[in-house]
Amino acid sequence: RKHGARTILNPAPAKPLPDAIFASVDYLTPNESELRILLGLSPDDPRSSRELAQELRRRGVRNVVVTLGRTGALILTDDLDVTVPALTVDVVDTTGAGDAFNSGFAVALAEGRDIVEAVRFGVVCGGIACTRLGVVPSLPQRAHVDALYQEAIKTVWRDSP
Repeated sequence: RKHGARTILNPAPAKPLPDAIFASVDYLTPNESELRILLGLSPDDPRSSRELAQELRRRGVRNVVVTLGRTGALILTDDLDVTVPALTVDVVDTTGAGDAFNSGFAVALAEGRDIVEAVRFGVVCGGIACTRLGVVPSLPQRAHVDALYQEAIKTVWRDSP
């Protein structure tokens, strides 16, 4: 942090972490079950993901992005509490979708996009990954992501923040 680096923690596989770690995390990107495990809860704890993400923010995480599968992704920051809708895709295999989301999210942040745009980019990458069998073959090509992102701006997210 003293050198200006930003940290993204994708807690997979998840395990409970000491609160001291959370203060060093700029972006935490769990899925819904990982979110619960981080807090020492059972993966199927019935509390809302928003409530649990707010708890992680109280523990020091600057920005929490919870991937919600076919629902999209929840963003909680000092200024935002929004859900970015997912794309509708024909799901073949969800293995690797989280990895694709996180890589797309990181690329978009590195390119200077704001958090909402970065999550949208990650959502596109994760969505594409679900349409193919296997992890490596499902990872999207940049041209495909860019095209689908532009289409989603016009259709899926046209009325979103």
